[in-house]
Amino acid sequence: MPLVPPLSPWSLLSDAGYIAALLTFVAFFMKDSIRLRQIALVSNVFYALWAGGVHLYPTLVLHLALFPVNAVRLVQLVRERRLIDEAIAANDVSAEWLIDFMERRTIPAGTVLFRRGDAADAMYFLANGRLRLDELGIDLQPGALLGEIGIFSSDGKRTQSVRAVEASLVYMLRRHDALALYKRDPAFGIYLVRLITRRLVEDIALERGGAGQPPVTPSGAADASR
Repeated sequence: MPLVPPLSPWSLLSDAGYIAALLTFVAFFMKDSIRLRQIALVSNVFYALWAGGVHLYPTLVLHLALFPVNAVRLVQLVRERRLIDEAIAANDVSAEWLIDFMERRTIPAGTVLFRRGDAADAMYFLANGRLRLDELGIDLQPGALLGEIGIFSSDGKRTQSVRAVEASLVYMLRRHDALALYKRDPAFGIYLVRLITRRLVEDIALERGGAGQPPVTPSGAADASR
C-alpha cells in the first residue's frame, strides 16, 4: 500500500496564501457590511500566516495592523445594528434617553420659549412643569418633545408660539447637535420617524374627535413647529 507523502510546510503556506486571496476576492462581492468585516478578519489571519512563512514582513505587518482595525469596526457595526433593531422593536417613543445630549434650562412662568416665525434653532424636552401652544391652546405635559419637526423642515421656521404656563424645566438640543446625532446614530433617526408617525396618527384622531382636544401626554407630544 503506497504511503501518502506528508504535506510540506511550503504547500501549507501556499494554501494559506490562496485562501487569503480567495477571501479578499469574495469580500468585494459582499453587500452586508458585517459579513464583509468578518471575511476581512479571516483574510487578515491567512495573509499573516502566509506572509510570515515566506518572510514577506511588510505584508505581515500590514495584516497584523489591519486585524484590530477590522475587529473594532466589526464591533461598531454590530452595535449599530443592535441599536437599530432595538429602536425598530421599541414600543415606547419617550425622549428621556436624549437628555444626556441636551442642555438644561429653567423657564420661569409666563416666559415665551419661542414665537411663531422664529428660526427653529433647537428642539426641547419638557422634564417638569407645563408649556402651552398659544395658537392651538394645547398644554404640553412633562415628557413632551417639541420643536424637532422645524429643525428638519425646509424653511426651518416655527409655526407655533410656546409659553410657560408655570415654572418649567426643559432640556434643549441645538439644531447642529441634532443634525449631527441624526447622522451619527441611526437609532435617533428611527426614533424620530416613529415619533412623527405617531403624532400624525394622533392628529388624525384629534381632527375626527372635534374641538374637545385633551392635554397632550408624553406619548403624544405635540410638536410646536407645525
